[in-house]
Amino acid sequence: MSEENQQSQNASSAEETPAATASVTDPNAPVTHFEMMIRAGQNDPALSGQVIASFMASEVYFLSREKVTGETKNAQPMLLQNAAGQPVIALFTHLARIPGTYIDAAPYGVQVLGATIVRSLIDTGFVINPGHELSFEIDAEGVKTIREDFNPDGTLKNQQA
Repeated sequence: MSEENQQSQNASSAEETPAATASVTDPNAPVTHFEMMIRAGQNDPALSGQVIASFMASEVYFLSREKVTGETKNAQPMLLQNAAGQPVIALFTHLARIPGTYIDAAPYGVQVLGATIVRSLIDTGFVINPGHELSFEIDAEGVKTIREDFNPDGTLKNQQA
């Protein structure tokens, strides 16, 4: 990962926000716009393009074992394996979505735009909110397709103005 648009935060000491408070009340309720889009996409698969567009423009978190600062050249996000045994990066829509066991393994949450993730990944997929109801996975081939079809701002490349 490049240092572009990254802010390192200790995930275990996240500041309490209204969104985090809402997630405690109903842990499955969407707390961000991107999560609302995920929910809409789960209910209507025809919205998948809009979900990806929202992801590209949204800030998400990945976890790192080491603190990521402005001087960090290449962050090493925590990798998981999907059901097919392929590598995926765990991404989270909100600090409140990060399970404690993940924080124990990689305690630093790095905030980055979804588009930065898509531009950075090669032969690796990602999973949003692993283990949570508001989740989805894109394999490495899907990431390549997103990179080919979407601009960094989430618009489709072949759209006419």
